[in-house]
Amino acid sequence: EWLRERMNGIGASEAAAIMGMSPYMTNEMLWEIKTGRRKAEDISGKSYVDYGTRAEQYLRALFALDYPEYKVGYKKYKIIRNSEHPFIFATLDGWLTEKHTGRKGILEIKTTEIIKGTQRDKWRGRIPDNYYIQVLHQLLATGYEFAVLKGQLKFSYRELRLETLHYFIERRDVESDLEILKEAEI
Repeated sequence: EWLRERMNGIGASEAAAIMGMSPYMTNEMLWEIKTGRRKAEDISGKSYVDYGTRAEQYLRALFALDYPEYKVGYKKYKIIRNSEHPFIFATLDGWLTEKHTGRKGILEIKTTEIIKGTQRDKWRGRIPDNYYIQVLHQLLATGYEFAVLKGQLKFSYRELRLETLHYFIERRDVESDLEILKEAEI
């Protein structure tokens, strides 16, 4: 049911394709999928997808432990739609409430296995472009005031090493980017 509902608009993981910044599909491919001309690739059986799905609950719990100033909420398959443009929607990895102010935010969780230096470079001091667009889209869908992207980078060459990154984004700081994305999605 959730997969069928995703056909009725633009989800956060698809927003980068609209902007021409997705490493997985072009905007034409996305249009073909949404209009029934192409079948979306089933990635559910891929090991990295399985790892990310299974790790998400633990990474969400660790975020709650590391940042007790936030209340962390989650509901599987909950779709949140933009009130003005309901075709802009998101299913969040978590939502946050800042305890002392009541401000609402997004928690986006990413797990990435780094096997080449170029993959690590995409995370060096910044959010990779496709994930940045995904978080912007979630801000559009929800109207929330801030977002946190928690990235777990898993280095598996030589020996296993994990690196955890947190990126905090205030809506007021990205308003111009939000407008550009909103116009492109409309």
